[in-house]
Amino acid sequence: MVERGNGMAVWRQIAAEMERMIRRGDYAPGAQLPTEKHLATEFGVNRHTVRQAMNRLEETGLVSIEQGRGMFVAERALDYALGARTRFTENLRTRQKQPSRELVFAEQIAAPADIARAMGLPIGARLWQLELLNRADDKSISISSHYVAQERFPDMPELFRRAGSITGALQAGGVTDYRRRSTRVAAKLIASGDARLLGLPRTRPILLSETVNVDAQGRAVEYVRSRFAADHVVLTIEHE
Repeated sequence: MVERGNGMAVWRQIAAEMERMIRRGDYAPGAQLPTEKHLATEFGVNRHTVRQAMNRLEETGLVSIEQGRGMFVAERALDYALGARTRFTENLRTRQKQPSRELVFAEQIAAPADIARAMGLPIGARLWQLELLNRADDKSISISSHYVAQERFPDMPELFRRAGSITGALQAGGVTDYRRRSTRVAAKLIASGDARLLGLPRTRPILLSETVNVDAQGRAVEYVRSRFAADHVVLTIEHE
């Protein structure tokens, strides 16, 4: 299936053939592709050559390579809405996706200047930082850092563990409702820790969303910094 000496690198021939097979429907969106070993045997090349070809297809967005799981045909990006009262669980369920959140760690920090300013707190005020890995149908789509004032929510990690959600934890802490006051979105290269958790290479971009949530009295209750896998998610701003 490959020709040597025809002026086109072997790995490029493999990439082109795999792209043709995907586009004509041999592999459906989300389908797992054969292993590197299988493709190396199929094309009569070494695994490094196959890896070079598949890395190229990942760069174009046609293939997703997930560490420890394998290679998959890229799925249609998830449409994730950002509205005044966006809730992670409700957002995904309305799109027929099963949501889940994993608490990666929780720690106390001193509020840096930018977060303190956004929340109307003194610089150095004690905050809880909860780091969450967020999934849709067992697919990791984002990492989010949630900051709340320790004085207002002294048991925030335990509240989250009991409720299984940020909304439930805030409700248990006395905040019956909250809304977005502001959101900023930017594109950045992924950090090494986020790349590991999301199973993405360091060359992939992320969408960074920074949000301030306020209670019914307009007081800031939470600052959120979310990093979405740009290949898997499209952010839609809803006007309400």
